[in-house]
Amino acid sequence: MLFRKINFVLFTLLSVIAFGQDVKVIYDFRTYHSDLGNYVEINTSVDASSLKAAKNDKGLWQKSAQLTTVISSYNKADSAIYVDKRQINSPVAETENGITNSSLLDMQRASLPNGEYIVYFELKDVNSSAQPLEYRDAFKINYSEENISLSDIMIAESINKTSSQNIYTRGNRDIIPNVFNSLSVNDNVLTYYVEIYNADKTFGKDSLYALVTNLENISMEKKVENIQNLKRIKSDKISTYVGQLDVSSLIEGTYYLTVEIRNGSNMLYDYKRLAFFKESNIKPDIHNMDVPSNAFVNFIADSSLDETIRCILPIANTSERNFIRKNMNDATTEQKRYFIYDFYRRLNPVSPQTAWKEYMTAIDYVNTHYSTKIKKGYDTDMGRIYLLYGQPDNIIDEKFGASSGFSRGMTTIYSERLTANGSAGEGMGVNYYPYQIWVYNTTPYGESNRKFIFYAKQDNLIEYFLLHSDAKGEVQDMFWENTLSRGFLDPGVEGKAGKQFRVGHE
Repeated sequence: MLFRKINFVLFTLLSVIAFGQDVKVIYDFRTYHSDLGNYVEINTSVDASSLKAAKNDKGLWQKSAQLTTVISSYNKADSAIYVDKRQINSPVAETENGITNSSLLDMQRASLPNGEYIVYFELKDVNSSAQPLEYRDAFKINYSEENISLSDIMIAESINKTSSQNIYTRGNRDIIPNVFNSLSVNDNVLTYYVEIYNADKTFGKDSLYALVTNLENISMEKKVENIQNLKRIKSDKISTYVGQLDVSSLIEGTYYLTVEIRNGSNMLYDYKRLAFFKESNIKPDIHNMDVPSNAFVNFIADSSLDETIRCILPIANTSERNFIRKNMNDATTEQKRYFIYDFYRRLNPVSPQTAWKEYMTAIDYVNTHYSTKIKKGYDTDMGRIYLLYGQPDNIIDEKFGASSGFSRGMTTIYSERLTANGSAGEGMGVNYYPYQIWVYNTTPYGESNRKFIFYAKQDNLIEYFLLHSDAKGEVQDMFWENTLSRGFLDPGVEGKAGKQFRVGHE
């Protein structure tokens, strides 16, 4: 049984927050086009309070993080197209307590042709012996040389005129990105930046077209009617636009910011969408509740309400997750019943009870098959994937056949048995963790032949964790087989598990 997939399952889908050892970092990336080609812009914000301080070579206190970025083709993950290693430093101070804990910001740009890519990040606290944080993600670039198109949207933290050029400069302005894509209670103006390409080829030089901006409340799946911006722009090869929206009236929650290109007849030519979170003193109204007297929620025992709500987490959106984690304990019984009813009503407006029964059947299944002593099945990675994607079409189960008995660290034998194409030799033994590969011939999100690899990293078969997937929006680790083989297989070398993942069967 499959239900809606909400990709912002952490704080937002807007940007990715990663926690490694002690270091906390958030990043996002967006793509643009220029006369010189396409490029991706990567913004990184490191929480300085999570870094250790030390004296530099001048005897001054400082915090530093070393950032390594590798970009590879999605179809050739072992080929590095872009590699960059840099050190991000805090301002220096005379004393350790004098170091500012403001975030350390970094931006880098890489020129890339159209295509799909995997980006690998490694962030290391220079002054700590802790293992570096590692994270992988994917993005796509697709800009036409002839047809009109939009760049990705940037939400701006600040915009200032400048006479000198730097990496944040756009035209005569320095535009600092809002890496979090989040507005605080006091941020009541949303400022955004986009670029438009090839309008002159589509509409004719200096002809007018419309750039339309609107908002959609994601949890309510409803357009915000009273907040919109329409700007008429003269056609050019490349145009830049900075827009602003008054968001002081928004209810707290997650929204889509959508920018559209339309002609005089209101025909849509291209659009881009970006999710953002708005903190607000205006909370979603769950007090004026309208639940039919015969609704299914009225027959759920009071003692079962909290668990009924908690099991929604795997498919909940950001606003719903915030309620569950922050407000559920203080909510009244009536508010909890309304929350449940409203959630399933949005899944199935005709029959919320049917949606509830179907989902609870799926919950019973994952709790039966994937629960541990400390976790319900819906809290596990396998449970979440099952709830989002349904029953896999095929499962490759290597619970007991993952290890050939060879010990790890046999690098000499290993290196001698590598074949010319970078695969592990047929006679090699690789001591994998126990693993399963789930194969989906099609997914409800428009993708075909997608796979998920889970592994039991404690070797106890009690819980399997998601290691890698080629499905959009899921964790993607270009060196997953190196991890699965306990470091036995070097990055880029394909063993038995890699072939199984690629082919989709034994």
